[in-house]
Amino acid sequence: MKKFLLCTLLLFTPMVSFAENIPSASNDANAWKYYIGMNMGMFLSEAEIHDDSFVDFGVSGALEFGARYNRYRVGVALKDAAEVSGVFQALFGHTIGMENVSLRLNGYYDYVSHESFAMYIGGGFGVNHYEYEIKEQYNGRDDHKRGFSFAAGANTGLSFGGGHMRFDIGFGVDYISFPNVVSYGPTVGLRYNF
Repeated sequence: MKKFLLCTLLLFTPMVSFAENIPSASNDANAWKYYIGMNMGMFLSEAEIHDDSFVDFGVSGALEFGARYNRYRVGVALKDAAEVSGVFQALFGHTIGMENVSLRLNGYYDYVSHESFAMYIGGGFGVNHYEYEIKEQYNGRDDHKRGFSFAAGANTGLSFGGGHMRFDIGFGVDYISFPNVVSYGPTVGLRYNF
């Protein structure tokens, strides 16, 4: 999660500078408008790593830069999701830690759209960098791997606010091909429209 916060800081400053220099057609509903957004969430995941499977809670954060045209949005998002196996598993000497950082291309559609309120659906796909560690105290097992895999997701939610700032509340489902992870949970976020 520390890596995600550092990347967020490093990416945020140049993106804001870039977007502020783009010519704006602020009153034209048929013009492309740019945004930057971030969200945080909690999720429940079902994971399988080789012969190990577990269900546990985790936290995620995402930073997205994109463009909006009428009811459509498209964006590039950097998402970090991390989790550690629960207390019950740790009592038996079996701990699993996993972090997935993905870069995704996302698309959204506002199926209800008003000036201060919208309801949307969306989805996306991209590349995921995984890192996991499995430790078993009683047999000395220490399995640590990292690599790349496929990531995809779908979400729905609502946004409200006025002016440049929008507040998002949503629910998302994510899939990662390896380690085989399906996670789902609520998110909250902010979006700044330039």
